[in-house]
Amino acid sequence: MNEQNKKLETLKKRCNVASKVVAVVQIMVIVGTVIAFIGGAYLFASANEVNPQILEGIEKGYLDINTDLQYHGIFELCVSLQDYFPADDYAHPLGITCMVAACTCAMVGVILIFIKKMFTIVLRENNPFSEKCLKQLKVTFIVITITSFLTLSIGFGVITALILFCIHSMFEYGAALQTEIDETL
Repeated sequence: MNEQNKKLETLKKRCNVASKVVAVVQIMVIVGTVIAFIGGAYLFASANEVNPQILEGIEKGYLDINTDLQYHGIFELCVSLQDYFPADDYAHPLGITCMVAACTCAMVGVILIFIKKMFTIVLRENNPFSEKCLKQLKVTFIVITITSFLTLSIGFGVITALILFCIHSMFEYGAALQTEIDETL
């Protein structure tokens, strides 16, 4: 039993470290989301001031602006935003790009919340195979799968779903074995 206690303590240490790393990454993602949102809002609000500066930078060769927005999720959207705005308006397409980046960061932040909660449950329950942990794992995997379908591609979403389903099945099997061992003792 001493060996199992050592492994449990090692698992708890790793979950604790992972939880702290996720918390740091969460902070970076929140900062990125806020910066992208503020940048997009600024570009929309100050387009008349920003556009001449961008045009000057393009003319002098300092800037090379690409306003293509590519989204490869379920809807497969690939558009050149510049086609929908006047030729000398770069601020609005860039503002849209910043807003899309803010939404992407927000989705990553949501996933990180679920992942951190999973590590916290393992720390509290002292068991990665508890019912609470399995539920949280399932919810986390569903959120990751939905996000991959929406943001990456259908093919990547299917592969992600299959891999995460198999991992969840392994944890369910581990939980069944843990229950059997606990009942035997």
